Amino acid sequence: MRLSVSYRVNRLPLGYRMVVLSLIKEALRRSNEQYYKQLYEVNRHSMKPFSTATYLRDFTYLEDEIHLKELTITIGSHDMEFMLNLFNGLQQLHTYTTAGETWKRVSMKMLKEATITSNTVYFSTLSPILIESQEGKPVHPEDASYEKEFNYYASLRIRELTGRDPFQTIQVKPISYQKTVVKEQNSVFLQQTASQKNSYLYFTAYRGTFKLIGHPEDLQILYYSGIGKRVSQGYGLLEYEREEGTLT
Repeated sequence: MRLSVSYRVNRLPLGYRMVVLSLIKEALRRSNEQYYKQLYEVNRHSMKPFSTATYLRDFTYLEDEIHLKELTITIGSHDMEFMLNLFNGLQQLHTYTTAGETWKRVSMKMLKEATITSNTVYFSTLSPILIESQEGKPVHPEDASYEKEFNYYASLRIRELTGRDPFQTIQVKPISYQKTVVKEQNSVFLQQTASQKNSYLYFTAYRGTFKLIGHPEDLQILYYSGIGKRVSQGYGLLEYEREEGTLT
């Protein structure tokens, strides 16, 4: 399932992805506090069953802020329970106040999704894919290790969300892409850098078009719920473009 929600917003911090995550968490809390606690307290170290992408409308950068007219958040997940709780909670959030700024909801709707029937699918990125090595170093799509690291995150994602191993290794063919360096902050980092002004974490991710070759059920899970590292924090949400080939 996939939905989008739009808010009229005047200002955002540069590290807006964690602010978007706080909106999602508040929606879940309002809808079903027990479910929220299970997801973010009892299972706080587990992967979350969703991915997001944020589109900023008519934006400009001014120092450590983004000035804009509106933002649209797309959230995707294979988990029906998560999506129903999220939808019910967002319905209650006609406005959302964070960091002294009040967001006013403009629209919310469910989106159509594709059903994958082929083993070869072309995807574009709605939010950049973050792939890092075990040492925490960003991996370039043309690096020899990219496919191996991609499959590491794909396997983790599929196991966590479905309770099974991937049916087969996924081949990754970059078609076109560009580097995106994301500046971010979180509560732990802010505590550690309290004496430093405008300190940020930096993540090197890539957006573009990729051809993935694998089992259709595996590709469907990644399409629904995202791929890569920090998926629930605004990375790795895919858009279906087209497919080719036949089942193997």
